[in-house]
Amino acid sequence: MRTLRFLLIALAMVASFNSLAQQTIEVTVEQQPEWLKINGVVEATQRSTVSAQTAGTIVELPYDVDDTVEQGALIVGLDDSEQQARLQQREAELASAKATLDQNQKQFQRVQQLFQQNSVSTSELDQAKTALERAQSSVKQAKAGLEEARKQLSYTRVTAPYAGIVTDRWVELGESVQPGQRLITGLSLEQLRVVADVPQQFNTLARDFSTAQIQLDNGVSITATALTFFPYAQQPSHSFKLRMLVPSQGLRLLPGSAVDVWLKIGERDVIQVPRSAVHIDGELRAVYVVDKGNTPQLRQVYTGRITRDHVEILAGLNPGERVAQDWSRIRYE
Repeated sequence: MRTLRFLLIALAMVASFNSLAQQTIEVTVEQQPEWLKINGVVEATQRSTVSAQTAGTIVELPYDVDDTVEQGALIVGLDDSEQQARLQQREAELASAKATLDQNQKQFQRVQQLFQQNSVSTSELDQAKTALERAQSSVKQAKAGLEEARKQLSYTRVTAPYAGIVTDRWVELGESVQPGQRLITGLSLEQLRVVADVPQQFNTLARDFSTAQIQLDNGVSITATALTFFPYAQQPSHSFKLRMLVPSQGLRLLPGSAVDVWLKIGERDVIQVPRSAVHIDGELRAVYVVDKGNTPQLRQVYTGRITRDHVEILAGLNPGERVAQDWSRIRYE
């Protein structure tokens, strides 16, 4: 069936071949990296769940699942009346402690002067000093209480730690929450990574070269960075997990999507032609081979790795032969 289909295509594509010499390229052998293709999954490097750090009732919930959030944006607002009251109380306690400290400082100075004049005893001086130290300690405690009250008040305004997308919302408007209760889960699209499993027999070679290409659905290949090979095998597959970073700008990569990972495991001689020279129709791969008489002949080939720009030829072409560089021009001229 495949042979019949190939013959029909060959008969249907009798083309004008003017200026063919300028449209062909010579088949050559090049040393290229040897690649191992494995499956990978895109993950978000930053993914976190924001939890409540103070008790309160939710009064603001501006974002829902799948919403895009800017860094620092308010994602949950709690009723802060209790925290505001506690803050005012701590401010009053600090003011009172400072006033007491001022009185004790003045008292200690008077007693100290009288002691130098031998008008008071040592015990009276010690009592004044002790009172002063207690007042100083009270001021420190009041300041700490005020700082804690301010912190608790700030916890009523929950903001996004980074720009990203909301993936889960665990609470509803009007719900009462307690410290530690989860509120919002989100992830960042600014930095992504790909996780893949490397078969045990290729793990050492992949580690030695530490080079990986990520191939997207549209044929675009991007170079992965910061390859991390886990130092232990997974059970029961005995494969080794590999994690690598990929840029996300303009690539439309989304966490959870599948990609092809090509790991370099060696070097080998290959025949490679431009992508435009190969006709791909289902499982059929073919090129136009041009003989010395400048006559094109459609020939079926077997391909390896296919990228947006090049196609690796495993069988069907020999070094020194010439092929049409642009299949579409031959087909339609």
